[in-house]
Amino acid sequence: MTSPRRTGQWRWVAHPPWRPPVEGTRPPAPRYRSGPAWGDRTPAYPATPRWGLPLVAIPRRLEHPVRPARPRLAAAAPGIVGVAGTWFAATAVVHGLRYAVLAWYVERLAPWWVEATTTALVWVAGVVAIAVGVAAAVAATAWLVETRRRVYSPAPDPRRRAGLWVGCLLPVVNWFRIPVYLAELRLASPRAPTRSGLLRWWVAVAVNGIAVALALWRGTGEGSQAAADTVLLTALAAAAAVWAARETRTVMRSFDEPSPRFTRRLLPRGIVETSPAREE
Repeated sequence: MTSPRRTGQWRWVAHPPWRPPVEGTRPPAPRYRSGPAWGDRTPAYPATPRWGLPLVAIPRRLEHPVRPARPRLAAAAPGIVGVAGTWFAATAVVHGLRYAVLAWYVERLAPWWVEATTTALVWVAGVVAIAVGVAAAVAATAWLVETRRRVYSPAPDPRRRAGLWVGCLLPVVNWFRIPVYLAELRLASPRAPTRSGLLRWWVAVAVNGIAVALALWRGTGEGSQAAADTVLLTALAAAAAVWAARETRTVMRSFDEPSPRFTRRLLPRGIVETSPAREE
């Protein structure tokens, strides 16, 4: 005798009204594996199972947009300019030593090893300084072009890339074109140096150029006095190049970091400063 309360005794069969119920097929008997289900490896799916999942897009977590990486030359420009400034300082020291030797032995013959050593140091320092200066100029130009592209993004830079390279690397012309490029960048960038910072950079570059021009002009003269004057002017030009490299690095950093005035004055006084304790 069956009872509705007992499970497993009733079976519902659905069939159309015009057709009698038909005995359905029974599922196959389950098979049991006698050995291990898998070997030494852990079972895993080759892909994410999607059994019965609707075809909808799973929203991703919003992430901050990743800034595109700068080209290697533009990213390494501050370091290259710093290395150039260090070598210019060494060049100034070497030429100063050479001038001191010439002044000390002005009335007598210098030992051969002193003459050979100082002459070799001057030539090596001068040739390497020229190569390092050209590399620093190219790297600084690449930095300027890339920084302008990043600041004006997503709009294009109003100036052509080729025009920027020519205006930055052509001697004498770059004295008047680079300040214009930096002034435009200063107006478009949220982080920029002050006008006095750009003015110091321009003065340093102008002094360096004038010192180099005087050294080249004096080098065309003849005689021992012209040679000594050339060594002295070259030492001064190298010292001015150190100043120009320092100001160039300062301008580069000012476009990538907050203003020193903001960091030293506004932060300590307006944000980080704590309220004084109450007097009891």
